[in-house]
Amino acid sequence: MAILEAATRVFLDNGFRGTSMDVVARAAGVAKQTVYQHFVDKERLFAAVVGGAVNVVADPVSAEIDRLGTGDDLAADLHELAVRQLGAVLAPRVLALRRLVIAEAGRFPEHGQAFFAQGPGRTIDGLAARFAELAREGRLVVDDPAAAATDFNWLVMASPINEAMLLGRASFPAADLARIADRAVATFLRAYGPRA
Repeated sequence: MAILEAATRVFLDNGFRGTSMDVVARAAGVAKQTVYQHFVDKERLFAAVVGGAVNVVADPVSAEIDRLGTGDDLAADLHELAVRQLGAVLAPRVLALRRLVIAEAGRFPEHGQAFFAQGPGRTIDGLAARFAELAREGRLVVDDPAAAATDFNWLVMASPINEAMLLGRASFPAADLARIADRAVATFLRAYGPRA
C-alpha cells in the first residue's frame, strides 16, 4: 500500500514527532482525507507501519524455522537460519525502525510490545516449538524449549544488534554474519546437542 510505504519513509526520516498526516499524504501522493480514511490518527498509522515492517522480516524467518531440522544436518540448518535472521534484522531499514520504536517506547509502550511480539517474541516462540519437536526426535536435548530458543536467539543476535544499535555499525559483510552464525551454532549445540 502506497500510504504505508510513504509513511514508513516519513517516520524514519522525521521521527514520530516530526511526522504529520499532511506530510504522509504528500509523500504518498494522496489527499490527507484518504490517509485518515485508512488510519484514524498518526498513532494508528505508526502502529501499522511497525507491524507491517516487522512482518516483512518475521514471516520469512518463521518459514525458515518451520523447515529447521527437516534435513540430515541440523548444524547446517541452524547456521542457515542464523545467517538469514541476521541479514533480515540487520537491514538498515529494520534497524532504523527499531531505533524509532525504542525512542518512542516511553510514550507508546504498545508499539514496543507489538514490535517484540511480532519480531523477537514470534521467533522465540517458533524456535521453542521446533526445538521441542527436535528434542522428541532425539536431535536436541532440551528440558525447557523456551529457554533454549531464547539462548539461540540471543547467541545469534546479541552482539550484532548491540553493535548496530549502540555503536552505529551500519554494515555487516557476509563473512561476519557467517562467523557470528558459526559461533552461535557451535555454542548452542555444545549446550543442547545430543550427548555422545
